[in-house]
Amino acid sequence: MENNSSIKLPTSLFNNKPYNHLETISKLSTDPTKVNDPPVIIEKPEGMKLEKKIITKRDLRSFHTSSTYGELLNFVIQLSLDCQGKSLKNDLPLTNNVKLLLELLEKLNQFVRDIPPKPIRTRFGNESFVEWIDLIEREAPKILFNLLNNKAIDEPIEQEIPLYYQEISGYLTHSFGDKSRIDYGSGHELNFICFLFCLVKIGFLKREEYQLLVLKVFFGYLNLMRVLQENYWLEPAGSHGVWGLDDYHFLPFLFGSSQLIEHKYIRPKSIRNDEIINSSFAEEYMYLGCIHFINKVKTGGSLLEHSPMLVDISGVKNWSKVNEGMIKMYKQEVLNKLPIMQHLLFGSILPYIDNPDVKEEPSELAERKPIVTHSFSSCGCISRVPSVFAVANTDKIIASTNSTTDNNTPHSHNHSNECDSTDHSHHNHNHTHNPKPNYFPLD
Repeated sequence: MENNSSIKLPTSLFNNKPYNHLETISKLSTDPTKVNDPPVIIEKPEGMKLEKKIITKRDLRSFHTSSTYGELLNFVIQLSLDCQGKSLKNDLPLTNNVKLLLELLEKLNQFVRDIPPKPIRTRFGNESFVEWIDLIEREAPKILFNLLNNKAIDEPIEQEIPLYYQEISGYLTHSFGDKSRIDYGSGHELNFICFLFCLVKIGFLKREEYQLLVLKVFFGYLNLMRVLQENYWLEPAGSHGVWGLDDYHFLPFLFGSSQLIEHKYIRPKSIRNDEIINSSFAEEYMYLGCIHFINKVKTGGSLLEHSPMLVDISGVKNWSKVNEGMIKMYKQEVLNKLPIMQHLLFGSILPYIDNPDVKEEPSELAERKPIVTHSFSSCGCISRVPSVFAVANTDKIIASTNSTTDNNTPHSHNHSNECDSTDHSHHNHNHTHNPKPNYFPLD
């Protein structure tokens, strides 16, 4: 673990200028004068098949100059600003559209109950997750069509569903993980933000509902993901190991730090206090809830041992600075990471707008390789990280394996995208090898 003395302290600590959180956060937008501006509304989207457009670093740099990126980044910042100082237990009146989204999440939870995990076979994911995702892919466009048109969620549909419902549901179905690898990471979490942002872009959701989107809808999504992770043992995608915030999530820490700004009692260092983490505060604030969850599932050591990054952050002076650092870190570690962003999907609502002024460097030409999706039982060239739930049940797995005679039976998966090469240098995937320590951006 790096010594905190090696971290550059913010210059704001050495001057007397009052800290203005909104002003500081605005500077993290692509245009500080427009950080609170609403996105451009598309009343009648054409709809199109979602496509991956970011292949090289040049494509990613081009994306960062686009209005799509600017609006998406502002959406995340606005969500953070609107939940500032708010508890999850705030008695907020729900709007009709937020109620519909919560109904959608409950329907997806019901699908989990309908598709229990298969008998334990491996530490690396449960194949029932594939069935669950297949069901979501079939049902999501119909569910969205009914909800967005104020119909009963299971009402039969007798007309052709417009293409843009397929487009929006594509972001939703990619929000829960990859069914080939049976994993989940911050890129999938980003897809859920894109799903919500599409609903904003078509005028279904309004700015005054952003607080509810974080405290009710996103929190409901987080709880659904915990259910999926625990039931289907999803692998962490592209894990940074101990140098990450969490095996799976990023945004609960970003939004959760905003919730705690100006809290009377809880400081960043409070995460090291078990009495606070195990109290009802963990049910009110996502940041504390995530720490409680980590402590619950990672029983093999202290927070300092398995989550040193979070302990480092606990030394920051106040939650405003933590939130500022989280947004900077999200931009750098998620929105600026090619292995994550190459899987982002674009369509008519969130278009990829190419900037011809952004040129490709000669050294980047060799990087134009096809994106290879690894299957559940792929070639083995990835150093896979098992789910914490699988690790906790290793004894059961061993017992199950020893008592099973057909473990060598071929799987029913479609391996059409598997690689058959013995040279794995061609792979472009989002698993991080030999992770280096991340540094929390204080400046």
